[in-house]
Amino acid sequence: MVGMSSSLIFVPLSCLLWAQHPDPRQAEEATIERVKSLQVSSLDHDLPNVTLEFFLKYEGEGAPIKWRTSHCDQVKGNPVTDGKRDRGTCIEAEVDLKDKRSATVVVSLGTSDGRAVSVPTVFNVTVTDQNGRIHDVRRLSELPMELHRPLQKSPRDLPLPVGAA
Repeated sequence: MVGMSSSLIFVPLSCLLWAQHPDPRQAEEATIERVKSLQVSSLDHDLPNVTLEFFLKYEGEGAPIKWRTSHCDQVKGNPVTDGKRDRGTCIEAEVDLKDKRSATVVVSLGTSDGRAVSVPTVFNVTVTDQNGRIHDVRRLSELPMELHRPLQKSPRDLPLPVGAA
């Protein structure tokens, strides 16, 4: 009888303990969804009240976006401000543009000791050109200008000089 009553207690208790440990994949997906739904105006007050996902899709002209979590230590940041930041969890959104360029926006969500920050912040914004060179963008509001800048011509794209044939 004692064995049966202890097993009746153990089963519900183990279910409760299991419920307290969420699936890491689900937690990661929930974190990514949280960042996707952030208003870009909360990250940069020069931007409108639209979600980060909408903003990136619009400015990337519908190009696919890869979302992933990382530790902010693994992401190249801004050397001017990084000394003042406590690195932790970041969400990275990479937009693969049609012209062999890409843009990456990294949003910081927490600190290295696991504490959540009250307001997520932009950790890093970069654009990689068609030649693989990385251009740092200072603010998220400057990303549209960088994405719509005319592509640089390489020497092979320039017209031949007059008299050369």
